[in-house]
Amino acid sequence: MNIRSLLLLALAIARPAYSQSGLEGHWEGALAVPNREIGLSLDLAKDTKGEWIASMGLPAQNLTGLVVMDCSVKGKSVKFVAVELMMAKFELTLGENGVLKGTISSPQGPAPISFKRTGDAKVQAIPPSPAVSKELEGDWEGVLQGPGISFRMVFHFRNQADQTVFATFENLDGPGGNGMRFSLNDVKQSGASVEFGMRIAHGSFKGSLNPEGTELAGQYTHDASSVPMTLRKK
Repeated sequence: MNIRSLLLLALAIARPAYSQSGLEGHWEGALAVPNREIGLSLDLAKDTKGEWIASMGLPAQNLTGLVVMDCSVKGKSVKFVAVELMMAKFELTLGENGVLKGTISSPQGPAPISFKRTGDAKVQAIPPSPAVSKELEGDWEGVLQGPGISFRMVFHFRNQADQTVFATFENLDGPGGNGMRFSLNDVKQSGASVEFGMRIAHGSFKGSLNPEGTELAGQYTHDASSVPMTLRKK
């Protein structure tokens, strides 16, 4: 083996499996808030079309696949909106030291944040659902009642230009309230019949629209239990 081959072999052995110079990868960081830090993870990659995609996570809560939208990359800088983190806006730039650093802007104001790459990207994107009817599109509110609990819920359906629907929900009273929106998955509509999943809440809903398009009545299922829930258009 010649000297050149030996050098190439040495470099290959010394390089970590996740070593990358660009933005792709699994990143971990922490956001400082009063009296504590909130750990965040970020996965950045390109899809089969060469477009940038991303998802986030809250490691301490074992939450992954939190939805990211409006992901835009220019050179070594990336911007995106974390839908399920109160629609927080991130603006980050990769420095020469390999740290992804910038700001997070939320209703509480801007704050500094930085991420370090710890591995390969594992983006968990929710597949898009087909557009819904004009009757279903819009905002719906209802109350989810269980033994000793009552949560006000708001569901949002927004058709997109690519014939898909951007669907989210808010839990106004329980944990994760205060304007935090969570994505719906597997939204399906066939005439008056409507169903969708709530991956973050480990639940799903199946119901029917009334002829006037003002009420959506059905069953909310969580694990093995099921309770009635009626949504009304706002």
